[in-house]
Amino acid sequence: MRPSTIKYYLKEGFVGLLKNRLMTVASIATVAACIFIVSFSVCVISNLNSMLHQLEDTIGIAVFLEDDLSSDEITALRDNIATIDHVTNVLYISPDEALESIKEDWDAGDLLDGFNGENNPLSHSFEIEIDSIENQNSVLTSLSSLSGVRNIRHAQTETDILLKLNKIVSIIGVVVMALLAVISVVIIMNTIKISVYTRRTEISIMKFVGATDWFIRWPFIIEGIFIGIIGSIIPMIVSMPVYSKSVSVLYSYLPITNIANFLDTYTIFSRLIPISLAAGIALGVMGSVSSIRKYLRV
Repeated sequence: MRPSTIKYYLKEGFVGLLKNRLMTVASIATVAACIFIVSFSVCVISNLNSMLHQLEDTIGIAVFLEDDLSSDEITALRDNIATIDHVTNVLYISPDEALESIKEDWDAGDLLDGFNGENNPLSHSFEIEIDSIENQNSVLTSLSSLSGVRNIRHAQTETDILLKLNKIVSIIGVVVMALLAVISVVIIMNTIKISVYTRRTEISIMKFVGATDWFIRWPFIIEGIFIGIIGSIIPMIVSMPVYSKSVSVLYSYLPITNIANFLDTYTIFSRLIPISLAAGIALGVMGSVSSIRKYLRV
């Protein structure tokens, strides 16, 4: 494609935008609103997924054993637990090790010195790691059927809440994004249609003198691309400081830093900006191609 042809396409596309300023602004605003809501959905879904992965490392399963088990029985029980599907590691914790851990965590060494040796009320236990937090329920079911297990400590309720919340937000996000995409395409189509309609005679003449369909399409596609790019840049400029400030506010009100952290602004927007630009351009191109189709049937 020659530079003069590219210059012609760009000029005609820009002129088309200026001729229909009102619809152009409406299209840009619609795309911007769509991309903004998509950005919000991506931020929420990405952070929920990230927190679930972080919780896989912090939320484990603790299995407390009956007091009368022998060392051989404890070893056999550990081997049985290790064969359960989705279990990746089984760590044995003796009563003395458990007591030392409590002393360190609570900074209560002097207070708990009297519980050493035979006075130790803690039991033998296992700390169990699994491959995914989503598989915790099935592992708990298998553990509950083992003999020699006195009690199981877990965070299944919190896990279920996070999984359900993540699923609900993902479904709502996809539905909202699909609806907004349709609305954006329709409005962009209307914008381009106005430009096409005002130039319908010129298009017919160009077709009769031998102009190819793509030669006629490109200026209108450029219009759609301009609308998509501008409509995707605006929400990114707005979203970055809003996201950063929102995370700071949430940290100040929710004491969750010792459990899980939100994704930082750079990490999430380094992924989101290319997605937003691609989505904006795709919306613009779809609207442009759809609107000019019937005028090329000469």
